[in-house]
Amino acid sequence: MIIRKMKCLVLVQLIACILFTGSTADDEWHYPSPDPTGVINEPEAWGGQCDSGRRQSPIALSRAAAVRGEFGPLIFNNYKLPIRQALLTNTGHSVQVNNNDTSVTIQGGGLPGRYVLDQLHFHWGSEHTIDGVRYALELHLVHHSTLYPTLNDAVAVKNGVAVIGVLFHVAAQPNMHIGTILETAIDIRSVPGQVAPLKAKLAPNSLLPVNRTAYFRYEGSLTTPACAESVIWTVFPESVALSLDQVDQFKVIHDQSGHELVNNYRSVQPLNARSLVYAREWERASDSASGSASTAFPVMGLLLVLLVISKV
Repeated sequence: MIIRKMKCLVLVQLIACILFTGSTADDEWHYPSPDPTGVINEPEAWGGQCDSGRRQSPIALSRAAAVRGEFGPLIFNNYKLPIRQALLTNTGHSVQVNNNDTSVTIQGGGLPGRYVLDQLHFHWGSEHTIDGVRYALELHLVHHSTLYPTLNDAVAVKNGVAVIGVLFHVAAQPNMHIGTILETAIDIRSVPGQVAPLKAKLAPNSLLPVNRTAYFRYEGSLTTPACAESVIWTVFPESVALSLDQVDQFKVIHDQSGHELVNNYRSVQPLNARSLVYAREWERASDSASGSASTAFPVMGLLLVLLVISKV
């Protein structure tokens, strides 16, 4: 059994190396480096739709600039299940966990269908900002529509991809679930394309904020080349905590040039002629209201009965 597992792991790493070395021009790009003070002054120069597109991501999120929206509940199917045979990959641009279980999906919340979770990866600092504030880390959970067989097929179609964005703020205590990622990232940090199995179980739900009833929604793009404009974005305003030391551990991941990936976020893009929606779940509010009414009427009826009896 041990030998069989070792053979499988070697095969997975061999395939990853082949795919990495056979990468296309879309992989031959980099993030601008910060100056000695940590400020990034150089814009991205990725070409193609990344430069010419009108519906690019990320954007600056603001409640003041958003229109109000009310959707039904955003449903996370099987998000509480640990990812099966979870492998962490150093992509040269981030660290990524792939998911092969097609039962892990999202739907509702105004989405035009059901979407399968393909992978999750991280950006440090955050790509989206809220009211001008950039967060320490941003998680992207990337899904493709069940109308298409693969993510590659869905990327070519408007609204074919749905990405959930989760922001992280710095706190005193470490995040144990982020710790699961970082514990494995140590083993692959120096070699882009390297793969390692996660050392502990990880369920996607463990990385989400507690409050998921409010979120920003807009139509945009992937935030890495070729920046396909096929994404429905959902970004939660409630952030999740992690420690400063954990943020710094992400910054020692090496990129495809062998340098430390100090930052891997794209600058915010113009909103242009798009609507930004700040949405809340209407169903919970209506359920609460109807629930109050349903309990109020029986109580009033009981009081009337008691009043009649007392007069008899």
